[in-house]
Amino acid sequence: MHLKKLDYKTFGEFTNEFLNLKYDSQIIYEGYTDNLITSVTGGLELKLNYGMSNTSSVIARKYGDHILWIPKIPLDSEYRYKTIIFNSKQFQELWTFLKYKAEDDLKSIKKISADELKLMWMIGARGTERIGDISSLIKSVKKNTIALSTNIEHKDTIFYNLIENQWALKKDKIIEGQYWKSFIAYLDNGVNEEWEVFKKDKKDNLYIHLGSGYCLPI
Repeated sequence: MHLKKLDYKTFGEFTNEFLNLKYDSQIIYEGYTDNLITSVTGGLELKLNYGMSNTSSVIARKYGDHILWIPKIPLDSEYRYKTIIFNSKQFQELWTFLKYKAEDDLKSIKKISADELKLMWMIGARGTERIGDISSLIKSVKKNTIALSTNIEHKDTIFYNLIENQWALKKDKIIEGQYWKSFIAYLDNGVNEEWEVFKKDKKDNLYIHLGSGYCLPI
């Protein structure tokens, strides 16, 4: 699996050290190094700001050899999210650079649940209302989806089943499908106008698109 590149550099010194963190050449954090990571709530958390003043926290989860950063509920209307996936090597390199003990933190990360993967998939399709739990996210996404691209219309049963029903977790398998064919849902309001719901590989296999080109087999 091809992983997105992490770039980081720091400026200044000690307590006033400033960090610029990029994922897939997009800024995900810009600010004091000390303000990025917290584990106050029991889970390991990154307080991302995408170079702006608002903070949108993400929580670390394990899935196979990967660290997935999932949205932190409740979500207000200002909450921003980008699908971010590391492997444990990238995690260790970043943590070492920031002078944290990677081994201890890696051990503390919980395994991802099916609902948390579903949350990652649906988050970009939410409306502007506050989201308190997964069921309010489902309502928001259904209300906010106004049309499906023609190639998805005959897959609409799969689409609505994935939104409505509990997911069964298959083996730890995330695949990079950046350049595969996309299936789009069109949205009414919210952060995005389009949602890349599925991707299809060259052998016509359909995948759930988690975002940033990362896919899960259906």
